[in-house]
Amino acid sequence: MFWIYRAPTPKFTGMGKADNDKLFVNDFIPRVSRTFALAIKFLPPRLRHSVFTAYLLCRVADTIEDSPAIGGAEKRARLIRLRDMLVEATNGGPLRPDSISLLHASIDSNSDHDHHLLSQSGQLFEILGRLPESQRRIIYRWAGEMAGGMAEFTPLSKKDDGILVLENQAEWDRYCYFVAGTVGHMLTELIISEYEIADDKARRLSDLCNSFGLGLQKVNTIKDVPSDRKRGVIFLPRDIMGHHGLTPETLSQSRFKSSIASFVEELVGVTWNHLDDAIEYTALVPSHLKGVRMFLTVPIFLAAATLRKVAAHPVQTMIGPPVKIGRRDVARLTSAAALHSPSNTRLAKYYQRLRR
Repeated sequence: MFWIYRAPTPKFTGMGKADNDKLFVNDFIPRVSRTFALAIKFLPPRLRHSVFTAYLLCRVADTIEDSPAIGGAEKRARLIRLRDMLVEATNGGPLRPDSISLLHASIDSNSDHDHHLLSQSGQLFEILGRLPESQRRIIYRWAGEMAGGMAEFTPLSKKDDGILVLENQAEWDRYCYFVAGTVGHMLTELIISEYEIADDKARRLSDLCNSFGLGLQKVNTIKDVPSDRKRGVIFLPRDIMGHHGLTPETLSQSRFKSSIASFVEELVGVTWNHLDDAIEYTALVPSHLKGVRMFLTVPIFLAAATLRKVAAHPVQTMIGPPVKIGRRDVARLTSAAALHSPSNTRLAKYYQRLRR
């Protein structure tokens, strides 16, 4: 018997809009991202709902970018449409239902959770519209930046051996900025707007937030090479491959294991520098904001443990099967984050254990 996904239809009758909004958002978050749901639950309630909702909006853009049901030219058109909608909304303009409906035209909402969320874009935008104006503007601005960047990278570089790759390290940074650095900026502005943070710390948080996002995303682009290759893409820089005598094609061949190992070692070194910034970023958050610090620490610890495993298994990382940490490791690292995140000294010490 084939298992067929049936999109859930939450029952929100008899409740106020605020309760309905939270139920809608809380229902979708664990369906579209277990890792994010694991971390976000630690945020204080008054910030949690806006971050939940912002994440779902980013997921709409990500689903358009990744959807096999949408052709390349149409992906770009929809992402540009989303960007333009959000830019207009940032400046106080209306979000038109006909424009929203074009984002998910001809999408099978029963195919998976991400496509079901995309089909519910109209309701998601209604929920966004009920957030405080200051939060909406932050979310719209940075989600619009993300959507525009995704549209830029839809064609992605040139074909090499039938595989699409990023051209150089600058393009790698730019891609990761649009996918994750924008989220770092969004979260930072939401945190600063919600809590009283000293000006010098707020400025330093703003300086580091992009690198924080790049660190998490670069771990993903490295560890996901085997699965991304099946889609005909590798989100790594061709120029660094070339420095190690590699091409996108030879990157999958074990006979080049020495070159692959040195290539991965260089990528890992660059990425550790970003995660170092992420730890400094977290240490700047006031210690009494324990939920915020926990929310930030969990993904850093998971990324650090994953990167350590990548460094230990460079050839497997590029060829497969995918390198990843297990559920027990996730539970252990989450417990470690709870124990160490309140203290800058303990946080730095445990991170260095993961880094060795």
